[in-house]
Amino acid sequence: MRYPRFLLLLFCFSLLAACQKAEAPQRLITDDLSVAVAPFTQPRQTAELLSGFIPEDQVKADADTLAALDEAFRQKLAASKRPYIFLSHADVDGEPALDARGRRSALATWAARARTAGADIIVVPQLIDLRERVGSGAGALSPASVNEDFYLIDAREPVTLLQRCHFAAEQKALANDVTRILSFFKRKGKWLTAQELAAEGMAKAVEELGL
Repeated sequence: MRYPRFLLLLFCFSLLAACQKAEAPQRLITDDLSVAVAPFTQPRQTAELLSGFIPEDQVKADADTLAALDEAFRQKLAASKRPYIFLSHADVDGEPALDARGRRSALATWAARARTAGADIIVVPQLIDLRERVGSGAGALSPASVNEDFYLIDAREPVTLLQRCHFAAEQKALANDVTRILSFFKRKGKWLTAQELAAEGMAKAVEELGL
């Protein structure tokens, strides 16, 4: 019967809403610091990672996909009115930097790129994996999924990884996972594209990293 099912969903919605607590993001970026934003890159080797791992069946993202993610993230950050220094893919090309032990280091590399741009802090978005939906917004044979990380790095000495925001999601039908009811209503009951799903991760990063 539909009526009891509706009541159950309404109860779950109310319960989840009551359990959510808004927490103010930790303020790590003060107004006196200059902040660079790296373009989206996709680590293909372990040495390019700042944390986590590369899945064995990783799908390689093309240049157009990365460019679209860059533009979407830039639009998310525009609301803050902060004068970010946006780096291009040409700015982040080149040989990786070495750490104090002479080893290739992703942390040292991004810190060096920030200093070259005249920035104290750098935001580094990394796309680990992205898979497009098969189908349409009304119905998908295979849902979109995304795995992405956002890092906040202090490029001043000593170089420090300040914070990481991880977002990994694969959209599921509400009937298969009622705990996703808040997301279901937020997405207006439609199946998202991979780009739209990735944008949710960007919004999460903006909030958690205090951007």
